[in-house]
Amino acid sequence: MDTNGTVVCAEVETAVERSFHWVLRDYPQVDPAMIANWAEEVAHSMQERATILISPQRYAYSALKGKVRDWMRSGAAREQVAGIGRDLESIGGLSGSFQSAIDRKILFEQLKATLNERDRYILVLLLQDKTSPATVANALGTTYSAAAKAIQRVKERLASTLTGASQNR
Repeated sequence: MDTNGTVVCAEVETAVERSFHWVLRDYPQVDPAMIANWAEEVAHSMQERATILISPQRYAYSALKGKVRDWMRSGAAREQVAGIGRDLESIGGLSGSFQSAIDRKILFEQLKATLNERDRYILVLLLQDKTSPATVANALGTTYSAAAKAIQRVKERLASTLTGASQNR
């Protein structure tokens, strides 16, 4: 079937399926679901031209490979996931192990214990990636400049607590 749900002829179907597997082999770093979507587009295009195609297999492989190359050249292939991926976790020293999760939980509980209620609230906002002074000002009901200063002070208190803890070891 193509993207519109219409059935393609057996020759086109076989050519596109083989090409799909070849392109998967040639480009293992590309998401198979994306290649499958492109294969459906190629099948639809080939079905419209079925009477004039000389070599469906060659056409399917060239068209599908061309779509992958265009995608890779367009810059979409170089996009990085924002957030915490495996690479970022390894750089940051997060292993995902149970012990690491417990250690982080204990660390943040100890950090919270050193802060007053307002600073704990700011820390929670920072942990939720609500780091803009405008967001903190809105949550605390203060001005932008007061929130910016409060964020700065919380970060300084956390840094001094962490450096003090590492020096005491």
